[in-house]
Amino acid sequence: MGGRPDLLEQSLRSIQEKWQFAQVVAINDFADPRCDHVFKSIYPNGVLLSDGIKRGHHGAIDKLYAGIQTPYVFHTEDDWIFSDEISFEKIKKFLDANKKVTSYCLRNPADFLQETERNKINAESAQDVNYYNLGHVHPEWYGYSFNPHLIKIEKIRNIGDFVRFKKERHVSEHMKKHGHFVAYATQSLCTHIGEGVSMANPNANKKKSKIRVWLRQQINRIKALVSKA
Repeated sequence: MGGRPDLLEQSLRSIQEKWQFAQVVAINDFADPRCDHVFKSIYPNGVLLSDGIKRGHHGAIDKLYAGIQTPYVFHTEDDWIFSDEISFEKIKKFLDANKKVTSYCLRNPADFLQETERNKINAESAQDVNYYNLGHVHPEWYGYSFNPHLIKIEKIRNIGDFVRFKKERHVSEHMKKHGHFVAYATQSLCTHIGEGVSMANPNANKKKSKIRVWLRQQINRIKALVSKA
C-alpha cells in the first residue's frame, strides 16, 4: 500500500465491516505516512511494516509474508472493496482437499476476459465450491494472481521468494509448470476501485485511463456492429 490513502480507507473499511481476522498485516512500500495513519486508525492492533525502504512489489510481498503465522492468508491490495459475504471456512476446506489449486480468487473472469477467451473456461465444482478454471485460456497466466484471494501459507512457502520472479506472470507460469491453477469465483465478490490511479504517480494515468475507457468503448461498438452484420 502507499500513495492512495483514500482508496485504502475504502478498502479496509469494507473488510472490517464484515470479517475479523486473527492477524492483520500490511506493508507500506511507498514511505507514505498518510497510509500508515489510515491503517492504524482502522486496525490499531494490526501489524504495520513501514520502514521507509522501497523494496519493489515482489520484495514487499516477501517482507509481508515472512511474518505471517496463520495457516491461511487472505491477500488483497489497497484498491479493492468487498460487498458480499464470503464463506471462508468452505473455501479453506476446498483448498485443503485440492492440492493443485493455488488459491481461490474472488474475481469473476467475466470482469476481465475477452468474449473469445471465455469459451476456454472450465466450470468445475468440488467440496461444494463452484469455480472457474482458466488453465487453458493462456499459456502463462492464471496459475497465480495477486488479485484478492485466499491461499494456504504452505503454498506460499513452497513458492519461495517472490523477488526471484520479475513479474506476476512469471510466478503464474512457474505454478502452471507444476500443474497448479487459480480457482476463480463464479460471481464477483470484489470490486476494483483503482482503475487509472497509479501509486507511483497518481496524476500520470488519468489521461491514459480516459484513453483506455474510450478505446474499450470503441472496441465494444465495433464488436456490436460485427455481431449484427
